[in-house]
Amino acid sequence: MTDWKDWIGRSTTSAAWLDPEQANRMAVTLDRAPTFKAGDALPPAWHWLYFHDIVQATSLGGDGHPALGVTMPPVPLPRRMWAGGDFTFHEPLPLGVTATRTSTIRSISEKHGRTGPLFFVTVDHDVEADGRPAVSEVQTIVYRELPTKPTLIGGPVAPTDAEFSETWQLDNTALFRYSALTFNGHRIHYDADYSRSVEGYPNLVIHGPLLATLLLDLAVHQERPLRAFRYKARSPLFLPDAFTVNGRREGQKTSLWAASLDGRLAMEAEAFGHEEAPQA
Repeated sequence: MTDWKDWIGRSTTSAAWLDPEQANRMAVTLDRAPTFKAGDALPPAWHWLYFHDIVQATSLGGDGHPALGVTMPPVPLPRRMWAGGDFTFHEPLPLGVTATRTSTIRSISEKHGRTGPLFFVTVDHDVEADGRPAVSEVQTIVYRELPTKPTLIGGPVAPTDAEFSETWQLDNTALFRYSALTFNGHRIHYDADYSRSVEGYPNLVIHGPLLATLLLDLAVHQERPLRAFRYKARSPLFLPDAFTVNGRREGQKTSLWAASLDGRLAMEAEAFGHEEAPQA
């Protein structure tokens, strides 16, 4: 087994000016009016629009991400997938200020699933503004082997007892815009030929972080306290299919999920009020 001691605990810090126009670009990507201005609170998870890995083109891998060993450990499996994460929200991030994010590799673990070997890399992200904690995030990325044949798309059955729901019909322009806004070069989101021929998907893949953002957005619009959020990807969604984001209240907790229109669970999540927030 590889000794990852040179990578575990590795930390980097970056700064970003929280430009209101970047938030407005995200708003119009979601077909909303661009009304953000300096001093407004940045919606939860929208900090993903600002903190990016700035890597030269010659340091990118074939999938469009920074090559393994540049910003992430050189695990021996090439196929990257966003597995899930946790947020703790300390206070809102105000637009028009400079914020910092410190990212630290927490753990690297090898496991074996029904489809073969897996590597899980967990990264802590701590975002501060004006010297005060704003967001604590735990992000988990899973790496696996590339498929040798088209990927069979299956997943658990989604719940059917939603109290509130919203249907989304995204297109390749929306995915391209979100990739650009988050400086995400992963080709499965904008290069359909690559997505099909190399990673075995039937079409472009809808971003996991975008699904998490839409679930958080749904929770926020219920006008409930938000202290923490945790989510887990269960199966991918693809263009051109529509999908739903759904939720139901359970005390101070809100259970949330994204699902395909034929009832396949794509992502499950929980949002917590102040009284019931879990520890990441």
